[in-house]
Amino acid sequence: MAMQPHNMDPRLPLKIQENVTDLGSLTRQVLRSSKSNEMLLHAAKNFASQEGTVESSLQTLKKMDILASHLRFQAEAIERNVEVMDTLQDQLSTLQR
Repeated sequence: MAMQPHNMDPRLPLKIQENVTDLGSLTRQVLRSSKSNEMLLHAAKNFASQEGTVESSLQTLKKMDILASHLRFQAEAIERNVEVMDTLQDQLSTLQR
């Protein structure tokens, strides 16, 4: 039994409008989710592209740590030599008197 236009439920246009609005909201959400996925993918690609830089930085830091250890060792050796030099100068002064 088909409805005649004059017997149409007055709530029908309102229900259609609600469905269109809901469909628009759903579409916006899907688009936002799609953009979120794109942004997440872009961020992951950027992160992965930095892996080489991070590895290189790590190697550089390890080399710097080794150099710092060598410099500390050399500084300690210089301090010991200065102490010995002071002792030698005292002994030399004593001998020259």
